[in-house]
Amino acid sequence: MSVTAKDCGASERVMGSLNWGQRTGAYSKGRMTQLEHLKLVGNLVRTQLVDLGDTVKDRLGLLSPVSSELEALLPADTSLVRDSLEFAAETHDARLLHHSWRTYLFGVLLGEYAGVSFERELLFSAAILHDSGLINNRQTQVHECCFAISGAEVACNHLSNCGHDNDTVHKVGDAIALHLNAYVSARAHGGEAYLVNRGAMCDLFGAGHRRMAQSSVEQIMHKHPRDGVIEALEFETAHHMKGTRPYVLTKLTGGTAPKTVFDVYGV
Repeated sequence: MSVTAKDCGASERVMGSLNWGQRTGAYSKGRMTQLEHLKLVGNLVRTQLVDLGDTVKDRLGLLSPVSSELEALLPADTSLVRDSLEFAAETHDARLLHHSWRTYLFGVLLGEYAGVSFERELLFSAAILHDSGLINNRQTQVHECCFAISGAEVACNHLSNCGHDNDTVHKVGDAIALHLNAYVSARAHGGEAYLVNRGAMCDLFGAGHRRMAQSSVEQIMHKHPRDGVIEALEFETAHHMKGTRPYVLTKLTGGTAPKTVFDVYGV
């Protein structure tokens, strides 16, 4: 069974949802209105302000980073986890797969820090598949559609074809589609969508890194090396469709990779 965007998730009024990405006309394929453009910039500013607050708390000794052994962060061995990982392993460049793993692991740690409720297998599925729009053999190119939308559709179709229920498919699909919003509300969209976004923003921009113990970060980086992440994400080379979230986010950085505390582990 094929799952279309109209079957998956939130209302088309919600920026970044699959239904939103299925709109027709001038704002199809993930193109934003001017108001949505401003909202995206506001979300990015919000993330930066939160990170600035973490810096102040850290200097005052008020931050208590979360620490965990790597094995304790892994999801249970369920059919959803297996189907998601097998598909990612078959379709993702190794560097992209490592980024997806780090997105999940950082997401779990940041979720524990924030006390956010989430299901690990749903978070894992969405995180490990969140960049399915950037796989090498993709049928939809980034200049044709926002890759978070096309990637979510790929993930939805795969999980549906594996026999997973519509509710699960919808949650995973919307978490993937929403992750480029720069900020995703846990209250409005669920802990899984919030943490896919937080994990990805952490790995790419370093946002929230102070909330994780250095020992845990070291374990994650050793297991899932960061070398080549910028190239795998095509951050400096992709020609994204004008008016989409990835187009705007890369333009805001001047088209060059952001400098982060994680650069010591590779870029």
